[in-house]
Amino acid sequence: MWCVYFLTCILLPICVPVPETAVILWGTRQIGSLGAFFFGVTGSVVGLMVMYSLSSLIIHRISKGKKERRQLVWLQQLTGRYRLWILGVLLIVPLVSDEVLCAGSAFLKIPLPQFLKIGIISKIISIGMVAFSGFIGNLCGLRRWQMIAVELLFMFLASAVLQHFYKKGEAKLS
Repeated sequence: MWCVYFLTCILLPICVPVPETAVILWGTRQIGSLGAFFFGVTGSVVGLMVMYSLSSLIIHRISKGKKERRQLVWLQQLTGRYRLWILGVLLIVPLVSDEVLCAGSAFLKIPLPQFLKIGIISKIISIGMVAFSGFIGNLCGLRRWQMIAVELLFMFLASAVLQHFYKKGEAKLS
């Protein structure tokens, strides 16, 4: 069963139109919290890497035109210096699909190693929150609303960590 779960996690950022939370909850029931966390993070990061690579190939061909290059510059200016921070938050909070985030990252020319750092941190947080929330909630005697508040706190901490990585990357470029 772990193999099916792992393969599903790889395909999530590429082509599976199912919310990540549903897959992680299913995996937690099938193989336990620790297995769901480990295989979920590993599979999701592999899937992000594959989708980013595919997007890079496609974007390279699309961005050869003059109009497309102007739009790329406009998008880069729009997202500005917070694009890595925004990417990290969007990988944690399911507002935009991972497919779109991978394609957008390739389009914005975020380097693959930088994208993977953000993806690993974000997936550890997002998958960990789902995989261990029931266990931690029961262990600590927290009610549902309290567990949601703790998860929101983790999201804010993740944003701070991602901002720290962004500042390090920005300092290297200077």
